[in-house]
Amino acid sequence: MSRLLSLFAAFAALLLAVPVSAGELIDRVVAVVNKDVILQTDVDELVELIGPQELRGLSGPELAQASEQLTLDVLDGLIANKLIDQAMDRAAIEVSDRDVEAAIQDVAKSNGMTIERLYAELQKQGLDPQEYRVELKKQLRQYQFMNLEIRARVEVSDEDVRAAWLQATAGRQGESAWRLKRILLAYAADADEAAKQAVRDEAATLLGELNGGKDFAAVAAARSDDATTKDKGGDAGLFKPADLSAAFAEPLQAAEIGEVVLVDLPMGVWLLQAAETVDVMEAAFEQQRDELARQLYDQAMERELDLWTEEERRKAHVEIFL
Repeated sequence: MSRLLSLFAAFAALLLAVPVSAGELIDRVVAVVNKDVILQTDVDELVELIGPQELRGLSGPELAQASEQLTLDVLDGLIANKLIDQAMDRAAIEVSDRDVEAAIQDVAKSNGMTIERLYAELQKQGLDPQEYRVELKKQLRQYQFMNLEIRARVEVSDEDVRAAWLQATAGRQGESAWRLKRILLAYAADADEAAKQAVRDEAATLLGELNGGKDFAAVAAARSDDATTKDKGGDAGLFKPADLSAAFAEPLQAAEIGEVVLVDLPMGVWLLQAAETVDVMEAAFEQQRDELARQLYDQAMERELDLWTEEERRKAHVEIFL
């Protein structure tokens, strides 16, 4: 059941999928779940939808084995869906027409189209608006069930996220970096020595003001010629000393953290500040914390859904005729 959630995603994709031609299929029951049945066409339709992606690049015996396993996985997913449907009926989970309308508006908005355009696209794919509403309502009920029955079982703590990060980065050494701020007073392309000296004098004045406590971001916004950092208060991001040129790294290393230094280069005068020292690994963790937490949460949801399904399946009457 490890692919159960991905199969549920495939069920959702059926809402916008091109319908499979009915052809001359002779239907038969392939499974019974309590009093509900699963038909061969139910399995075939989903296999045809996800098969090209799941079986891509396979051939010969490997393709045959993978196709057989995919069919079994799809059937397992359909059985789980029946169990969920039955649980939702027992819990009297309902979705209102207003909920469906709101979901349709969200789908249209997320695809950058009007509701009318969404319905037109669905009709091109052979699905009329009423069929779409029915299928969407089923999906919304399932999401409500997941929130009520499965999500309550899942908890991902900060300690879990930190432990996963440490495991993923085991063996990597921590490094220090500066959070670098910079202001550029550029020399004009045709500047003579007098004009350059005027820029140097202004830079020296600003240097004194900044080291005297004047706000770096305000000076950057008002005076910096560095287009990439001007609107960010001069913040250039994290840099390890080894990643900087010697012209920048050496004066910064000789200065105190927070002290502004002046560097005169052919393009102009730079005012640089190592605003703080940051652990690179810790900074990377903070940047990826939310995504890592989401991944752990999704994994935990999948595990709990698998466990719930196994529990329900043991209590249910399930027969398979595939």
